Amino acid sequence: MSAIVAHSFDFGGEVVSFSIERTSRRKTVAISVGHDGVRVLAPSDLGDDRVIEIVRRKAPWLLRKQSGFRELGGAPISREFVSGETFHYLGRSYRLKVVPDQSAGVTRITMRGSSLVAPVLPDAAPVIRRAAVRSALRHWYGSHAKVHFPARAAVMAELLGVATPSVDIVDQSKRWGSCDARGRIRLNWRLVMAPMTLVDYVIAHETCHVLEHNHSRRFWRSLETIMPDYENRVRQLDRLGHLFIW
Repeated sequence: MSAIVAHSFDFGGEVVSFSIERTSRRKTVAISVGHDGVRVLAPSDLGDDRVIEIVRRKAPWLLRKQSGFRELGGAPISREFVSGETFHYLGRSYRLKVVPDQSAGVTRITMRGSSLVAPVLPDAAPVIRRAAVRSALRHWYGSHAKVHFPARAAVMAELLGVATPSVDIVDQSKRWGSCDARGRIRLNWRLVMAPMTLVDYVIAHETCHVLEHNHSRRFWRSLETIMPDYENRVRQLDRLGHLFIW
């Protein structure tokens, strides 16, 4: 590998920044987008102008990908799924407590005070134990999201004067929520870790898309009508979002 060189260009008023890394092992250009930015791997004998031209053609795709990463508020938290780690539920912090239990054929999470308790088989290998705890947490959060999210969507729909939309709980790595052309809302199960004020913001945002499928003036007026402080909530979600991603 040669030295990494930073580049950028303007595309439709937005700046696309990226790094170029040279390698003799590549015959074509490879572009990847992550929480740490855009990385371009290029053949050693391909000139910068040609590489930049290739990246520029990918600019719309790059901006969409980067927008998705920004929505979730930064790099995900590294997790080991062991006792003592902090997890969140509706904005409150809970300590994970992994306990040996010979009868724990399947790990299921229970909330006890300020702890999330995960029973595991005592003789399970560490990698199996971590996978079981992660899966159990995912199921626990998902089941709670199914309780809270439809109820809050009904409240937002009533405020807007629209029919209560269908709500699906989904696993999305880059978005908190979406609304399709039929008015069906999809919400990221991880959102249930956020404070209810931020849950309400995402649900209000997507419910407004039942009326307007784009971000028109009418859309933002509708959102402001039912949630005058939505901009503050957006900033909070940007600041806290990475805590809920694993």
